[in-house]
Amino acid sequence: MRAISRSTLRRFWESRTSDAQIARRDLTAWLKVAKNAVWANFASLKESFSAADQVGNCVVFDVGNNRYRLIGRVLYSHPRRQGRIYVLRVMDHKEYDKGDWIDACGCHRPPPKKPTIRQALPQRKAEPHGRKKGR
Repeated sequence: MRAISRSTLRRFWESRTSDAQIARRDLTAWLKVAKNAVWANFASLKESFSAADQVGNCVVFDVGNNRYRLIGRVLYSHPRRQGRIYVLRVMDHKEYDKGDWIDACGCHRPPPKKPTIRQALPQRKAEPHGRKKGR
């Protein structure tokens, strides 16, 4: 599983005044487990993180024995693609209980659509009908 983005985790623990070392330890431990995991679906994710909950299109992870909450969007693995976790937000339990994160993270909005191959390829300018290039 590929975790995106570690910088969100780092910003969170660096912003903590009284428990920065604990936050760093707990989030680093979560990251290590998540990076080594292969999840095909939410049920297999629950084998690694039994306290995780699905909220719309997001997964809420309890980190550090319920000390912190990590909100992520998980793209599950399949045979031809490594899974990914997009870390959307990290917060302490007090901030989580306010519930503002649900709209901010977009958990009830559908995930962004993947571009089709045609959209991903650069567009070539069409030649006028009947004319050949180089004339």
